[in-house]
Amino acid sequence: MPAQRVGLIINPMAGAGGVLARHGSDGLALASTWSAERALVALGCLRESQALQWVCGPGAMGEEVLRSKGLQPQVLRLATAGPSRAQDTQDLAGQMAALGLDLLLFAGGDGTARDVLAGLGDSSCLPALGIPAGVKMQSACFGVSPAAAGRLAASFLASAARPLELREVMDLDEEALRGGQVLPRLFGYLASPVDPRWLQGRKTRSQPGDAQAAAALAQSLCSALAFGVHLIGPGSTTWALKQARQLDGSLIGLDVVVDGQLWLRDASEAQLLELLQAMPGRARLWLTAIGGQGHVIGRGNAPLSARVLRALGPQALTVLMTPAKLQSLTASFGGILRVDSACAEVDALFSGPVQVLTGPRDRAVMRLVAE
Repeated sequence: MPAQRVGLIINPMAGAGGVLARHGSDGLALASTWSAERALVALGCLRESQALQWVCGPGAMGEEVLRSKGLQPQVLRLATAGPSRAQDTQDLAGQMAALGLDLLLFAGGDGTARDVLAGLGDSSCLPALGIPAGVKMQSACFGVSPAAAGRLAASFLASAARPLELREVMDLDEEALRGGQVLPRLFGYLASPVDPRWLQGRKTRSQPGDAQAAAALAQSLCSALAFGVHLIGPGSTTWALKQARQLDGSLIGLDVVVDGQLWLRDASEAQLLELLQAMPGRARLWLTAIGGQGHVIGRGNAPLSARVLRALGPQALTVLMTPAKLQSLTASFGGILRVDSACAEVDALFSGPVQVLTGPRDRAVMRLVAE
């Protein structure tokens, strides 16, 4: 049986802005090792016994990671050298489409998914799967974690049936995000391997009545924020908590409230670590889950790095959720929420039962899992 051919594109810019409290990586000039590390986790879950021929981008766009695993890939060339650009991802995806590969893996976020889509073209049927490595990942073509993406890729390549499904490629306007506006847009669809155990769900919008339910929950918690240190994450449910305290917080960022007053708006990883060092053991963490996906940690709140989470500890976490979202996530995932901190030790630390507040007198217990 001939070896299967798998493409790999890594966006070395992906995720670089996360710990800086940037809600994307557009405009950054400095790459990081984040996306390469995430790609290595995914590759580690592909069975070594599978005979695979790898095709990749040059240097940091795939070649370095594959060679570090002792592999000898076919390296595609780009017209220009220098820092990675969106056009480079598009060009590589276009070249891979012409090669007729069995699967294309790409490491990045929503912007990378957009570039892959643009490079493949609307008529392409090349199976494509995202390794989550961006700041924001609303698109439904990513694995729920890098390890899950690797397992899904391995399962797909080993299957005779090879089930595919058209999955949405979504992205937010990053300039609008920095101005406090959340403007999602559908850019098209990628044909992705599908398995509900490992493929990220479609992000859902808030349900009718969610705003009123979130406001009622927030009002019941107002007094709890009057004293102490509180880290409040992004999302419409946690936004209601900020509004209830009349705070000029961020809809899309992580804010710090100390004794009822806004202390830090859109805090970065460095600011959070400095705060937690100065006030050890005092902070509470308020987060919500992403509708349709169930992620509590690891999507949209990148300043909550493994180092920050380790300093906080799982006892600091309370999850806020409207009853409609609770019902939807329970129906989809059976009471499971997700943590993807990029650190197995921290994922294990936070895995387990977590308290979920859904109303002034209503609460539930769900489980945080790493995949």
